[in-house]
Amino acid sequence: MRKINNSLSANLIVLAIIIIFNSCVEPPEYEDGLLENIPAIINENDYFSFTINAKDHVINESWGLLFDADSTDTLIISLVVKNFNSLVTDSTLIRLYNENNNVISNIPILGNVTEVSSTPLEMIENPKKFEFLSNKLSGFVDFQLIKQ
Repeated sequence: MRKINNSLSANLIVLAIIIIFNSCVEPPEYEDGLLENIPAIINENDYFSFTINAKDHVINESWGLLFDADSTDTLIISLVVKNFNSLVTDSTLIRLYNENNNVISNIPILGNVTEVSSTPLEMIENPKKFEFLSNKLSGFVDFQLIKQ
């Protein structure tokens, strides 16, 4: 009788392990490595990157920048937007602010674009805050600030 109970216990343990392993669900695999509607941000003193894979995303958020450059440096701004889709009433916008909280750049996102620009910092001052605003944005947005 004792042998039957031990055998039954061992079988129940094996059955429980099989059920647990078969019940596990893997997370979805993302081709670009980004989770939907969660921005990936790199914030350093000479580089800032904001990347998001948005799907009907509503956001009005800002981040303080660690960006630190001299007036003799040049600011390179890179913007890539792919698979853009938004409401007609949406006004997706990137804003940069200086240390006095004055707007130094408004960058509207109106469609797919690949754009790189450079501006001497003596003309616009050091960016200290990044703001991203959107209403029902869908698409991939990659924005970068680079000190040169």
